[in-house]
Amino acid sequence: MAQYCQGDECRYRPWFGPWPGRGPFSHLPPWQRPGWYLGRGWCWRYLYAYWRYPTTPVDPRSELEALEAYRSDLEEELKGVDARIRDLKELLSKESEKP
Repeated sequence: MAQYCQGDECRYRPWFGPWPGRGPFSHLPPWQRPGWYLGRGWCWRYLYAYWRYPTTPVDPRSELEALEAYRSDLEEELKGVDARIRDLKELLSKESEKP
């Protein structure tokens, strides 16, 4: 609990509540609090900061090449999944043929 004094009288206030400055960082000066530097409510919404600058748009040719490579990788993965499904179906059909 944080203590504040008015004249000769000292009171305690809770560290929680919807009021500015009463959160877990109230012991820090405002310019050192996460909300001051990173924006309001940052410490509650995000687990990490976005330190990178926004990227420039990718030109269509390189995006097309990247997407084609991604599609070929997905097709290879799909072939592996289809092979596994085929193997499992064969295994189940052999088990059902046994008396």
